[in-house]
Amino acid sequence: MRLDYIAPMNSTNAIAKGLPIWVALVACLGWMTLENHAVAQPAEFDFSPTNSSGTFYGQATVNGTPANANDWVAAFDMAGNCAGVAQIVLNDGLAYINLPIYGDDMTTAGVDEGITGAEEFTLHLWRAASGTVLNYPAMDAILTFSGWTNTNGAPMPGFDDPTEVYNFEEAAIPPSISGPESTCLNADPFALATAPAGGVLVGPGVDNGLFNPALAGEGVHTVDYIVDGVLASWTITVLPTLDATILTEGPFCEDDDAVVLEAVTAGGVWAGDGVFDGVFDPAFVSPGTVNVTHTLGQPQDACYDTDQQALTVYPSPFFPNLELIQPSAGVFHGVVPFGQTDVEYSWYNMLGELLAEGDTLYNVVEEGDFLFQATNTYGCTSTWTWAFVFPGVQDLKREVEWTWLSETHVEIDAAVEGLEIYNSLGQVL
Repeated sequence: MRLDYIAPMNSTNAIAKGLPIWVALVACLGWMTLENHAVAQPAEFDFSPTNSSGTFYGQATVNGTPANANDWVAAFDMAGNCAGVAQIVLNDGLAYINLPIYGDDMTTAGVDEGITGAEEFTLHLWRAASGTVLNYPAMDAILTFSGWTNTNGAPMPGFDDPTEVYNFEEAAIPPSISGPESTCLNADPFALATAPAGGVLVGPGVDNGLFNPALAGEGVHTVDYIVDGVLASWTITVLPTLDATILTEGPFCEDDDAVVLEAVTAGGVWAGDGVFDGVFDPAFVSPGTVNVTHTLGQPQDACYDTDQQALTVYPSPFFPNLELIQPSAGVFHGVVPFGQTDVEYSWYNMLGELLAEGDTLYNVVEEGDFLFQATNTYGCTSTWTWAFVFPGVQDLKREVEWTWLSETHVEIDAAVEGLEIYNSLGQVL
């Protein structure tokens, strides 16, 4: 057996057929064809068996420790063809290599399936734990083997010692941990991204390898991932639970004052007809039902919630155009000539004292200002101020012209249909 040292791989180290080594290795990566192989190998290795082969014996270690049972070893010819693949066999704590290496099929001159006695080959190990391929003996250097022989599957001379150890050097992978920078208190427990496998996750909120925001509580927390005494840390902020549930329900009357919209969690964005900066103004919508939406955060945020509430706005009574009529001498009524259906009216003086209610008529006994209120079946009210002034002598003071024709006669000019004059005793003159 002959071992030759090849300098570290790069794009300029050419091997057979003028290909750089890294290109040669990649050329054999691909998907296995199960038609050709009874046992599945990792996708990184694929090969074509032929009718000539020799078996490579030995033991595989990684950094001095036996390889794992789910690791695979492969041989490559110098053209970059996978010439054989085998899974590591563990026995009594040792990792054995039992690798058949196939030769080139001489009946297919145009196809290079394996190696010949004149070719050298290299050894590589696929690490299931990390999904990486290790070069023998190290990632930055490869040793080549010579002396392949077709033994029809028997151990090849020079490669027939099962106690021979082939140690693959694997650079230590520093532990890493990552995840969201923030989450909500009510979020479900979740896994943080950690590497390499086999470490321990510790810190507030960690339960069975998952981070539980409810267990950690609100605030900023540091979680550590420890591998072989080396740790990596990740900081995550647990935010208060956001509840966008709208508390404002209504209903409203169309002439109600604007109201500040309320929700379980204050803030956020309010939207909808009649909504301005978190305030709902019924005067800006038509009577009926309007939808109001409350949103906290953004859909892509760690904490996000939204709610929608239907608010009902009822119509209010409209101004009825009050009139003052005199149905009989000395009697005056305030009248709502065009009453509204299902509306009740109330009369108040300016002190807010109730004078009458439930009718469109009110017996006005004195002049003055009155409050007139209408209430419909929705409970919506409208109030107006109305001034009543009796028609009569007092009203005519400024419109009557008195002309004394003599000491006993006076001419009165007034824009009225009838006129009576009384003396101070109340006698008709």
